[in-house]
Amino acid sequence: MRRGLVLFLFLTCLPASGAWAISVPPLAEPAWLAEHLEAPDLAIIEVSNETSFLFNGHIPGARLTTKSAWREQDEDGALVHLPAETLQTMFRDLGVNDGDGVIIYYKGNDMNEVLGAYYLFWLLHTLGHTNVGMLDQGWHGWQQAGGPVEDSQPETTRGDFVARPLPALVLTTDELAAIREDYPVVDGRPATHFAGTDKFPANPKYGRIEGTINKPWEDFVNETDDGRLYMKPTSIESFFEEHGVTRQTPFLITCLGGTGGAIDYAMFYQAGFRNMRVHDSGLRSWNARDLPLIQPDSDSETAGQNDKAESD
Repeated sequence: MRRGLVLFLFLTCLPASGAWAISVPPLAEPAWLAEHLEAPDLAIIEVSNETSFLFNGHIPGARLTTKSAWREQDEDGALVHLPAETLQTMFRDLGVNDGDGVIIYYKGNDMNEVLGAYYLFWLLHTLGHTNVGMLDQGWHGWQQAGGPVEDSQPETTRGDFVARPLPALVLTTDELAAIREDYPVVDGRPATHFAGTDKFPANPKYGRIEGTINKPWEDFVNETDDGRLYMKPTSIESFFEEHGVTRQTPFLITCLGGTGGAIDYAMFYQAGFRNMRVHDSGLRSWNARDLPLIQPDSDSETAGQNDKAESD
């Protein structure tokens, strides 16, 4: 019964085909963006920092934002997205109109920029705006393709973006605890964290939720010779086949926090999977509530912590 409910909620909330003035592919090649760069109904958002945006240049017409701008701390100490009304205002301030297609890209100066960009992809979906694409390989891909760059501060005309929230895409900790045995649950943390031999400093406990399966978002991360990060899809068919998940199977995604889960969500979405819900507050909330985990044996509990800042 629950399985059918999740499927129904998701499929009936998606916009009708052809409802947008411009149709944006979920994974947009640089050549596609270059061809549509002057389209009046296309909004482009860069996730980086002001110094990089202005002094290293940006895609013409892009607007700047940061990962931290879109979240707040909840009662469990986890970082979750801001209320829909606030998000609507923020997208309007970025010049996004209700009928626009949206392209998101990251500079890749650090992992937080990448995480923030993929989080925006998921956030737009949660607001009912699914006509959004990630620029393939981000800024690195754009440079490799020889795309045009500008360094001026673009003028922004406030948009009329309308939030139409899709609650079926968001999974609370209470819901995860209640339904986790009824659906496949994908844990997006690194493999050593899933195994319980390592953890992010922000995570108070080692271990994983019983019955979960592991697809680390790190699997998609690549690095240039000069240290710039970019994401590249990999084949995920064998992973889902191994665990009996088809494109019709509703499933849940968790991670330490929502930004890591959003990477898996976007990669799965680009591969044709649709029936997903993301646990925004992640294991930070699960562990703050002292909910059950499969923990490592005592010899593993002394394993060193992963000191990456990009934990959620």
